[in-house]
Amino acid sequence: MKTAVFPFIHIGSLTIGVYGLCILIGAIVGISVALVRAKRRAFPVEDTLYLSFFALIGVGVGAKILYLITILPELIEHFQEIFTSLEAINLLFTNGFVFYGGLIGAVLAIWWYTHHFKLDFWQSVELLIPSVPLIHAFGRIGCFCGGCCYGIPFDPPIGVAFTNSPVAPNGIPLFPVQLLEAGLNLLLFFFLLWFARKPRPQGRVLGAYAIAYAVIRFALEFLRYDYARGILWVFSTSQWISLILLPIGIWLCLRKEKDNKGAPREKAGNQEE
Repeated sequence: MKTAVFPFIHIGSLTIGVYGLCILIGAIVGISVALVRAKRRAFPVEDTLYLSFFALIGVGVGAKILYLITILPELIEHFQEIFTSLEAINLLFTNGFVFYGGLIGAVLAIWWYTHHFKLDFWQSVELLIPSVPLIHAFGRIGCFCGGCCYGIPFDPPIGVAFTNSPVAPNGIPLFPVQLLEAGLNLLLFFFLLWFARKPRPQGRVLGAYAIAYAVIRFALEFLRYDYARGILWVFSTSQWISLILLPIGIWLCLRKEKDNKGAPREKAGNQEE
């Protein structure tokens, strides 16, 4: 099976990157879901929008920083070649992102916002966290359209051979790991919506997401064939982060609250229908 990928859409003289377009659509849908959930929880709409905005900034900055860390040896080796060319600099900062860096950046951005404006951090995080795998699913569809984050060689009919990808090796049947991750993220989104319907102790929803995604990402990394994401010994950078994230998620799910800050969530009015 062969497929022609569409990394760009051309409308007249305008060129639109499909990956960025998918992220934009995912962000709009994800924020819309958060706004609906905020209304049901009597959470301020304005704060929901600002939290989403800051989280998206954190995603972009964190994902880029972690990507630069993973390619640091190459950056040092080719420093003069990269930073004396405007085109190379533009490619460096507009291409290449690592999701885990974005997740860390988003959580830090939410922490800053809630700390600065005196909001409940856990309530804010758990309002937005179900939207994360939804937005991520759209992003992985964008990855497939561009051919990045491609899978291992795999025979048809499951294997897909790209014909015009600027990233993936063309003409070789590859496992569509991007679409598999998109599907699993979508399932995770629906699971988190169900899990977060009832009041949970602080950190439980984030912990459930961390456990589920750490397992998903660790397993899927074995099906990936691109090495730009960094390899340390036998595992990729994302697998090492998954191994760190998993016990953190378990701790969040098992820890006991020290105070009653989450008590208002016990009210029937805060339960989602």
